[in-house]
Amino acid sequence: MEALPILVKSMERSSEEKALLRNRIKSLRKAVSPEKKQLWDRQLKEHFFRQLSCEPLKDSPADSIWIYLYLDIRNEAGTRPILEELWKRGIRTAVPKVEGDEMNFYEITGLEEVSPGCRGILEPVSGLKQVQAVRSLVVVPGVAFDSFGGRMGYGGGFYDRFFQREPDHLKWGLAYEFQMVEAVPREPWDRKTDLVITPNGIWRDGKNDTITGGRI
Repeated sequence: MEALPILVKSMERSSEEKALLRNRIKSLRKAVSPEKKQLWDRQLKEHFFRQLSCEPLKDSPADSIWIYLYLDIRNEAGTRPILEELWKRGIRTAVPKVEGDEMNFYEITGLEEVSPGCRGILEPVSGLKQVQAVRSLVVVPGVAFDSFGGRMGYGGGFYDRFFQREPDHLKWGLAYEFQMVEAVPREPWDRKTDLVITPNGIWRDGKNDTITGGRI
């Protein structure tokens, strides 16, 4: 029983750290100009497809691959250039929709198939196909990441519950450089990403390929 107050204090401290970090990143995101966002999103796309070419799924037929992506809003790291290129390549895509306390993914083939949903986030419209490709690649949003794949989300826990339900997905974070921190505050249930893509390169296991000079 003596350890309980220490645990509570630790959780309170973690919550405070997360709130401060969320506010800081939110302010930095607001300051990103449209021109800078366009440049960074183009660089994210380049690194995404370079890394995609290194993955085992590159050898699979395009029509057998599923890639799950979020739809960026409020100056998040952009996924739309990636989506458009995936469609050009004939690779099927799915985006998330909040349904109660859970999150499910639905196939979309164009941005006309989404509309504002939970918290103003763009979601697939009704009547689309739910996708359950349990070993697909999932591109994960976040407030902040660290170089070892630690991720701090927005506090809803939707991705953590989704990965608890479907743990075998490959998980890639997408972030601007100012979202990379030394270590994100973490709870036991938080799920790490396999790597984090930024405009300056790809982070995995504490290393960046722009520093090491090679693919990871």
